[in-house]
Amino acid sequence: MPDFYREDSLGSHSPEQIAAYLIEIGDEDEAQYFIGGAGGQAAGYFDRCYAQTGMVIGFIPPGNGAQDVIGISAVQADESLIGKRIKMTLDKFFVANYPGSGVHTILCEFAGKNQALGETEELSFALRFQARDNSSPSIAGAPIFMGLYVGPDGISFKGRTVNVMNTIDDAVLATLDSPAFKSGLTLLHTAQPALKPLTVLATSLVTNVIKRKSNKQVHEFVLGLDFAGSATSARLRHGSYVVVQTDDANGWDWSKYKWNADGMALHPVGDPANTPDFNYMVFGVSPFSDAAPLPAKASSRAK
Repeated sequence: MPDFYREDSLGSHSPEQIAAYLIEIGDEDEAQYFIGGAGGQAAGYFDRCYAQTGMVIGFIPPGNGAQDVIGISAVQADESLIGKRIKMTLDKFFVANYPGSGVHTILCEFAGKNQALGETEELSFALRFQARDNSSPSIAGAPIFMGLYVGPDGISFKGRTVNVMNTIDDAVLATLDSPAFKSGLTLLHTAQPALKPLTVLATSLVTNVIKRKSNKQVHEFVLGLDFAGSATSARLRHGSYVVVQTDDANGWDWSKYKWNADGMALHPVGDPANTPDFNYMVFGVSPFSDAAPLPAKASSRAK
């Protein structure tokens, strides 16, 4: 399973390094937020969403309409999921602010492990999206891991996002538009020899892209979902997990936000027309059914 490091994220670099990167990709106006002096860092260095490296996790129970977002500490684990199979989907990716101007190309890499008859399968999957600031890509329920086995210790899931500015990578990333990636990783009860090449391909693609100077990791996160009752763990159950890119974990208050299930969007309480001032992803965890499709009914003809 690939390793993701916080120190690789843009926000972990010095203000001077961030400014140099922004100038390199042609966003001189944005670079001013990181240049010292009047109108520099004081103008909003700590407000730039992409320059934050921490995270806050929330939970949205299944349902319709406007829903409260629950703090992760209040979520009760569902131990009936042990031994069951689930699917994980990317249901929402909201881009409040990303480096560069115009349309952003964002590469997402997700990693995990699957236990199949005593064998551990390394999982790696990648998707790419395009979005402007204060908008979302046209996605809903994008498959990631289909049929992930839930062990007694829960599941481990991590990911990262990469800002892609090098146009040379367009042809390389076209591989991610193939059916093999669009349908997610479908896992079986037994270990799959064919799964490893696809996993290696996803990891290699992202590794090669991120090596180019004009491409930069923006955020990384680890979402370990288990059945422990400790105050520091995140519990697993069916529903949706919100991962917010923020350094304001100490002052976070989920009661200030609502989830609009009809519009698939997070908004401030009492202000449904407004959008949040942070980048966030929503991952769905739901039952997986691998039942064989029913055979088509034979057409009957009168004799």
